[in-house]
Amino acid sequence: MATMNDIGYWEKLISRCLCRFFLLHSLKQKPMHGYELGKSIAISCSGCCQPSDAMIYPTLHELLDGGYIECHVESQGSRKRKVYALTEKGLESYAAAAEAWEKAIPYLMEATAASGTDKEVREEE
Repeated sequence: MATMNDIGYWEKLISRCLCRFFLLHSLKQKPMHGYELGKSIAISCSGCCQPSDAMIYPTLHELLDGGYIECHVESQGSRKRKVYALTEKGLESYAAAAEAWEKAIPYLMEATAASGTDKEVREEE
């Protein structure tokens, strides 16, 4: 079991939050099906979070239940796919999330620099 001293513990927490944010970001770009969302999220955050089906699909169900996204079925030959799109409520949530991240990022940068893990900080010491 990971502890707070383990970087994996923190990466898992960060990944969960970032994946949710980048899911909204991806759906802001265009409606997508689940597999496409996973690829889009991974690209959007340059691999810092690797969304799994276990993260994507429960989140999609939660967002559907909350009215943040809508779903329709598209047919491609014999194959059917659920395609998800943001609703007006989802767009508002994405904007709120972006504003919250925008406020937090400068403080995160300051706090991470103070930790001594930044290369420039370590070289100066």
